[in-house]
Amino acid sequence: MMIIAESYVGSNDFWNTSIGAVVGITVGALGCWAALRSNNPKRRIAWDERSNQSLVPETSSGAPSPITITHAASATGPLTEARLIELKLRNAGRRDIVQGDFTLDDDSLIFDFSVPIEGVVDVTTKPDSAPRPDYAISGTELKIKRCPIQKGQELTYSVLVNGSEQAVKVKAAALLNTPVKREDKKAREKRRLLIFGAVNLIFAVVTTIYAFTQPTKSELREHFQACRYWDAHDPARAKKECPEIKKP
Repeated sequence: MMIIAESYVGSNDFWNTSIGAVVGITVGALGCWAALRSNNPKRRIAWDERSNQSLVPETSSGAPSPITITHAASATGPLTEARLIELKLRNAGRRDIVQGDFTLDDDSLIFDFSVPIEGVVDVTTKPDSAPRPDYAISGTELKIKRCPIQKGQELTYSVLVNGSEQAVKVKAAALLNTPVKREDKKAREKRRLLIFGAVNLIFAVVTTIYAFTQPTKSELREHFQACRYWDAHDPARAKKECPEIKKP
C-alpha cells in the first residue's frame, strides 16, 4: 500500500472549509457591493487648480516689474501682475451629466479666482469628441455654462488673470445630485496605499495561518505509520482517519 503525503495535506477538512467560507463571504460581499453600485450610480465632479504661474518676472528689489503683458481681450490695458491658471474639471462619477442637471441654468457652476479674469486662453477636452461647455466671465468669476459632460470627460480651462496669487474657490455648485469637490491627489494616493497594505496584511495572515495548520514532516511520517497499522488491524479507523489511497 502506498500513501502519498500530499494527499494527507489535501484532506485537511478544517482548512478547506475555512478557505471555502472566506471565499464565499468575500464573493458575496463583492456581489452585494457591485449590485449596490449598479443600482445607485454616484455622480461627482472633481476639480483641481493644476497650476498658477506668474507671467511677469519678479525684481530683486521687490518693486513692480517694468515688464507688462498685453492681452487683446483685456479691458484694463497692460497687465502688470499677469498670471496663468490652469483649472481642470473631471466627471469622476459613473453617469453622464446632462443639461437638465444644471438647476440654475448658466449660474449652476461658478469658480471664483479672487482676482480679475482677463480672458480664457484655451479650453481643451478629453476625449476630443466630447461636448465642450461654453463659459462666461464676470469680474473674478468663471461661469461654466450648462452642457452635457460625459462620464470620465476631462475639461481644462487656461485662464489669464491680473493680480497676486490667490486660491481658486467654488462659488456655486448647483447640479442635481452631483457634488463638486476639489480633487485631493495626496489623499487618494494615501487611500490606495492603505488598501494595498491591508490586502498584503490579510494575505500574510492567511499564509501564516495556513502554514501553522499544516502537519510537519515528522507528524506526516507518524500518521503514515499509524495508517499502515490501522489498515492491517483496524480497517474502519483507517478508512475514517487515513487519506485516500492513490493507486499507481
